[in-house]
Amino acid sequence: MSTSLVMAGINMEFFRNIKKTPRKEQKMVKKLIAVIVGLAVAMLLVSVIQKWGHSLYPLPADMDLADQEFMSDYVANLPWGPQVFVLGSYFAGTLAGGWVAAFIARDSPLFLAGVIGLAVLAGAIANMIVIPHPTWFATAAVIGIIVAVMIAAKLASGRSVHGKVY
Repeated sequence: MSTSLVMAGINMEFFRNIKKTPRKEQKMVKKLIAVIVGLAVAMLLVSVIQKWGHSLYPLPADMDLADQEFMSDYVANLPWGPQVFVLGSYFAGTLAGGWVAAFIARDSPLFLAGVIGLAVLAGAIANMIVIPHPTWFATAAVIGIIVAVMIAAKLASGRSVHGKVY
């Protein structure tokens, strides 16, 4: 072992052992890191887009968020603009987060994009339970997330949506 590495406190045996780690375990760790980064990207994008929507379409000052009946009526009578921002945030978050996860892992793009899609879907469902939404909104959210997962997986696999290599 070189003296400079020993002086720096770096043990070369550690690096030799990393190369001996079975490939399957390396891939699993890489997928785990990819999912964590993909989730972070998805959550960040959903938050940013929804915050942008709230800045363009602010909530009424007299709004009582604890009143379920008021919230149901409010959401049912919302114009299209705020709802498009929420749906767009789910789609964009799933697409970007799914692509990032699949791109980092370079393996199982549909599975990894699907994991991100399930996380975004869980958040969307939780939101729709807390704040009742119209049926069309819930349907559009689910369809949008599924489509985003499929597009993210295709983009990360190096193929276009039509199956041609870039």
